[in-house]
Amino acid sequence: MQENQHLAHHDAATKTLSPSTSPTSIVFNAQPFGGGPGATLTAVMPFLRSRLKSLGPIALHYVGSSLTMDFQKLTEAKWDGIHNVDLYADPEMGKKKLISLLQHLKPRLVVTAMDDLVAAAAQMAGVPVVIIDLLLWFWPSISPHWRQAELVIAAEFYGVQERIASENLTNVVTVSPLGPPARTTRDPSAGVLLNFGGMINPLMPKEEYIAYSRLIYNAARRAINLRNAALPESQHAKLTVLVASLDLAQGIDPEDPDAARMVLPDEALKLMASSELTFCTAGLGNLYAAGAVANEVLLLPPLHEGHAIQTHLIQKAGVPVDAIEWHELTGRAPIDYYRDTPEVMGNVSKVQRQVIGNPEAQAALVDRMLAAMLRSASTGASAQDPPLRTLIKEFGQDDGDAMAAQIIGVLTRI
Repeated sequence: MQENQHLAHHDAATKTLSPSTSPTSIVFNAQPFGGGPGATLTAVMPFLRSRLKSLGPIALHYVGSSLTMDFQKLTEAKWDGIHNVDLYADPEMGKKKLISLLQHLKPRLVVTAMDDLVAAAAQMAGVPVVIIDLLLWFWPSISPHWRQAELVIAAEFYGVQERIASENLTNVVTVSPLGPPARTTRDPSAGVLLNFGGMINPLMPKEEYIAYSRLIYNAARRAINLRNAALPESQHAKLTVLVASLDLAQGIDPEDPDAARMVLPDEALKLMASSELTFCTAGLGNLYAAGAVANEVLLLPPLHEGHAIQTHLIQKAGVPVDAIEWHELTGRAPIDYYRDTPEVMGNVSKVQRQVIGNPEAQAALVDRMLAAMLRSASTGASAQDPPLRTLIKEFGQDDGDAMAAQIIGVLTRI
């Protein structure tokens, strides 16, 4: 991957940060939009902790809110401090709280996975910032806080190199996207996986993403019952449902508290690899995981413009991917996902309500999911790579160490 040479990582294995025995603090954060930012930080931290051992005593703190706090509990991450600071419910109050915390901790560095509000508060407090950005190609405009960062670590995707050049971003390095090792064998079970990881963000009220999950979940249950009724008992499949927050786990099926569960990323990957079919949202984390380990994949209707545009870019590049669009279900005009975020979110909310209130649209969703189930049941094991494997061949794959190395490089020069 290309990168600005003067920003390349410098090996500092023998350099310590301070002669003092008091720990040097570093603050980490993940934006509470979908599962990608939190999962990225989780992947990077083991490599970063290993590299930090040679730099003297370090205190690692996590600052976050919403589903990212659920994720810390699930992973049982070992932090020296975990701080619940919400910059979205009340941005001004959250900013004051975060600045006060930073003034108390006096960190040497703040590392945020994509959170502009955290970057802004840290820079206001005079703390150097590193930003991990999975979506550099996407932003309508580049935030000034990105330009003021010590370093932006951008994951490769269609349009990233062009964006760096057109915006003259001299503080950006690129790395391969995060993802698990690609499987070399394909021997799925008869399971069907419904993965809601990556769907939550603060711009969507909790009631709406719970309504979305119930809509999709109920359609999947109807479809799998029809699938099993159409096939011999030896080919019957079980539906497994994964979610990214406790709210969803508790709210997806009021009559069955065990209908869905949160799991660690490694277990989610195992379930994806062993399922004949995976339904998931089109977050980049899901796309790269699917490219590495999944068998058949059907992408769920977009919840926001990021999901839709990522799918469109992949299809434009010639990658065959099966994806449900809202207008397929309603028979109405497609949503223009290139509008401003509030307008897009409003249109998604509107069309979701239309589907929830329309039995014919719900039947179309069931039919779409059933067709994918029957197709995957008849496919069987194949030696061919899954279509989304093209993403890995195009952009490579990182386990988290490349990002960790770049963070260490910043620590040793500031």
